[in-house]
Amino acid sequence: MPGNKNQKFTTLLSESDDFVETLIINNIEAQPGMVELTIKTQLLTAKNPDELQVKFRACIKQSRLQELGVAIERYLKGTAGSFIEPTER
Repeated sequence: MPGNKNQKFTTLLSESDDFVETLIINNIEAQPGMVELTIKTQLLTAKNPDELQVKFRACIKQSRLQELGVAIERYLKGTAGSFIEPTER
């Protein structure tokens, strides 16, 4: 994520009719080379459906983020034949 100190990446992890879970990756300006991983949830049937709750937060080195990407790729390659998509309810 070099180049833009304020770079932010967001991706949808899961979604249903009443629940959304999102992964957000932010550079940490005060700590060069570090990123913040945050998983936020949103309950669409809640009193305030626009409110996001922090489910998980961690600050890690960018090199560890790269290792995490490699680990995810290895997992996906190793389970390519056995991964079963969840069925709809």
